[in-house]
Amino acid sequence: MTVADVAAPAKSEAAGESSDEGHVARQRLRMMLLIRRFEERTYQEYTKPGQKIGGFCHLYSGQEAISVGLAALFDKKRDYLINGYRCHGHSLALGMDPRVAFAELFGKVTGCSKGKGGSMHFFDASVGNMGGHGIVGGQLPLGIGLAFAQKYKNTGGFTVCLFGDGAVNQGTHNESLNLASLWKLPVIFMIENNGVAMGTEVHRHSAEKDLAKRGLGYNMPTMNVDGNDLDVFIQEVSVAVERARRGEGPTYISANTFRFRGHSMSDSMATYRTKEQQEAAKQRDPITLYADRLMKKGLLHQEQYEAMQEEVAEQIARAAEQADQDPHPPVEDRFNDILAESYPYQPQ
Repeated sequence: MTVADVAAPAKSEAAGESSDEGHVARQRLRMMLLIRRFEERTYQEYTKPGQKIGGFCHLYSGQEAISVGLAALFDKKRDYLINGYRCHGHSLALGMDPRVAFAELFGKVTGCSKGKGGSMHFFDASVGNMGGHGIVGGQLPLGIGLAFAQKYKNTGGFTVCLFGDGAVNQGTHNESLNLASLWKLPVIFMIENNGVAMGTEVHRHSAEKDLAKRGLGYNMPTMNVDGNDLDVFIQEVSVAVERARRGEGPTYISANTFRFRGHSMSDSMATYRTKEQQEAAKQRDPITLYADRLMKKGLLHQEQYEAMQEEVAEQIARAAEQADQDPHPPVEDRFNDILAESYPYQPQ
């Protein structure tokens, strides 16, 4: 199955099939389902006997509306996305084939980083996905470097630099915000704020509980957005995108959401999320919210939704099985791709 098939909505003549609005909406819903099912299968592969996934692994379940919303605003020919280590959802939303993603998790040569990066290092520079990065806050200076290149070359593109609520306490955070504003770089700083830095709730690690305000003092707009409502997210973040494209500088956004899994596979969310908090969060599951809205608007029927879920489940199962059959990198390649030599810049 191709990347185009991944993005395609379920085939049906019902529920506004001829409507462009319905087509796009079902496509976005399908992608959120794909990301959720991918992460569920990843959890199974990591925890079952004969574990095929090594190293750290950070799941994205519950935050799908953010990655799909950003993909809706993204131009793969001129925009960049750079991320921390919770990078599966964004990569799939930008078009990565699930088989390629599973291959990377399994350490196979067919993975997006040739099986050498693993869960925290999903890259696809051909579509502007400049990768996941394992150092907390380490992607922020890289992000403003990408944005500087966009401004220098006058591409009209923007860079979205994603990070968690824990990264706001890193020195790189403040240094990057200051330079981005000073130079009016086309960058959107976005916290995927799921309320906890690893297992530490915001009120215990940040003197200012409203994390959007952490961008104040750097002469850029700041805002909170609903990271669980796909339509609201797209509408509000589009303001920051257009601001960046017009050359008016950066924006700082806290996309407020809830992660359904623990920080990584090594911890249980139950130790820092009460049962009441978890139940309340499920009432605002981004997939359920969006599916219900489409049904009320007549853009989706229950039968279509169930067929879509089955189709995605089959696709993910097939992708994992195929990736499992792919080969590991040959031993002689173990030192390749670890150093890039640069040469003095030669003007064209």
